[in-house]
Amino acid sequence: MPAALLLVFLQTAMLQNQLPCTTVHLEAYADTRADLEQKIKAWIGSNDQTQTRAVVTIPVVVHVVWSQQEENISEEQIKSQIKVLNKDFRRLNVEVPGIPAIFQNIIADVEMEFCLASKDPNGNATNGITRTFTNNSVGIGGSSAIHHSSEGGKDAWDTERYLNIWVAKFAGSVGGVASFPGEGPADEQGVEINYKQFGTINTVAPYHLGRTCTHEIGHYFNLEHPWGPGILDCCEDDFVADTPPACETYLEQCPVHPVFSCGMPDVFMDYMFYTDDACMGMFTNGQKMRMLATLNTVRTGLLDSDACMPVPTSEEERKPEIVVFQNPVRERLSFELKSMESKSWEIHLYNGLGQQCFSKTIETGKHEIPMTDFPNGIYFLMVKNAQYCLTKKIVKE
Repeated sequence: MPAALLLVFLQTAMLQNQLPCTTVHLEAYADTRADLEQKIKAWIGSNDQTQTRAVVTIPVVVHVVWSQQEENISEEQIKSQIKVLNKDFRRLNVEVPGIPAIFQNIIADVEMEFCLASKDPNGNATNGITRTFTNNSVGIGGSSAIHHSSEGGKDAWDTERYLNIWVAKFAGSVGGVASFPGEGPADEQGVEINYKQFGTINTVAPYHLGRTCTHEIGHYFNLEHPWGPGILDCCEDDFVADTPPACETYLEQCPVHPVFSCGMPDVFMDYMFYTDDACMGMFTNGQKMRMLATLNTVRTGLLDSDACMPVPTSEEERKPEIVVFQNPVRERLSFELKSMESKSWEIHLYNGLGQQCFSKTIETGKHEIPMTDFPNGIYFLMVKNAQYCLTKKIVKE
């Protein structure tokens, strides 16, 4: 089974409703969770919550696993979900101004965006969507089989470098499940969403605005429900300081603020609550830090992934390039080596007499060569590997 199991036993009240989410922890991974929690706390403790950070883009692959044609959702529907995610995680959704004043100062811009991958694991161009027919007409969503081609599903792309989202029919009335970090098989890490709740096209109210996916990705980045890890618990810790304790779910409801379940007003408009999609509208600053801590500790492969970079379509676009940021130079020579190749390069700096003044082995990216002690004059920067040899004329003043 995946790290997020479907619950067999739920609260009686829940059995009468469409469940937006049944993500729970696996007890077998209790020690792993405890170790991860220490890393999360350490990262949060050493990073300023008020700091503005560079926006991180998460590469996404959507695996559509279908039995009936209506389950083989359109590319437009898939793109509508990516659009929702980019609004919800950047605090650009239309619901923000209507959030009650008591919560306005904790609404977070998570500084996280999402793209459909433009490069597959083999380096080939892709639209970030796979389509797989399955003979499972009952509903393959929420089962281990959805993650495996040999069982009628679709094998994941590298789960360290891609956020894998499987979209399919679910048996019963479940909306989605997700893998908590560090739990379950590596090749089953990701998110699963009912095709009727994915995006904003051909979806079914009240979970028709793409918030099921927003919610499940919250779990994927280690967010709990506001009532904590246990779905039958009440007023438990969700490990986030600025979310008031809660023990009420508002399935198929959109309450009117304020409502109380643990002595404080419930943040029922939080994406991690159980409410109607139209009622949701925020992550908190504390939830943001917990997600970023997870990204920077256990899901770091997403930071290193180049799957959002377009694949060059011509030989000319594939050629490496040296970009010098300021020429003439004075104290330092700053340049960037742009290349699709990940191999090491040699750099050499020669003066006007052809004498070598500097050499080093580098990777692609930005670099500097100190020039303070070099005489004024003409220099030549050479960058080469077994296939290419690039040169730039440099003037030192």
